[in-house]
Amino acid sequence: MKATRKNLADKQALSVVACSRAEKLVYGNILAYVPIGSELSTLPLIELLRKRSDVAVYVPHTVGTVIVPRKLVKLDKPNGTGNLPDDCYGEPLGAEKLHFCITPLLGFNDAGYRLGYGKGCYDMFFAENDCIKIGMAFEAQRIYFSPESNDIPLDCCVTEQKVIYF
Repeated sequence: MKATRKNLADKQALSVVACSRAEKLVYGNILAYVPIGSELSTLPLIELLRKRSDVAVYVPHTVGTVIVPRKLVKLDKPNGTGNLPDDCYGEPLGAEKLHFCITPLLGFNDAGYRLGYGKGCYDMFFAENDCIKIGMAFEAQRIYFSPESNDIPLDCCVTEQKVIYF
């Protein structure tokens, strides 16, 4: 799946289309990943959301396998684990409700399950946070696989072609 995603042509244009679709779905407190490698770029989505008065953008700060939503202060390039430099983060999400989680993935199936990178960070996060789970992927990342017992399905997945509800 990494090779399939890496070899897609015009990923930036496809990302812009998918981000435009996703932006129409969300409001409130949103956790959005900052892309690494060949992931669908959420940077256009983050820029759109930062202009809205009805949205607070949080980004994941991963400590080990624990995702801590922290307010986005400024965008910069993430390191290989997806964490931004320390000066990009504001305060962690407090008692406020997280409404949406924009989630990276390597692949997704027709039942809404996602293939991640094997650490289980997002599944552990989903188990403890009641939010709407939105995967962001290229249509070419849709594959068949059987989920593992601890996998938690997405509520929908946004691609360059459509929004798929599960």
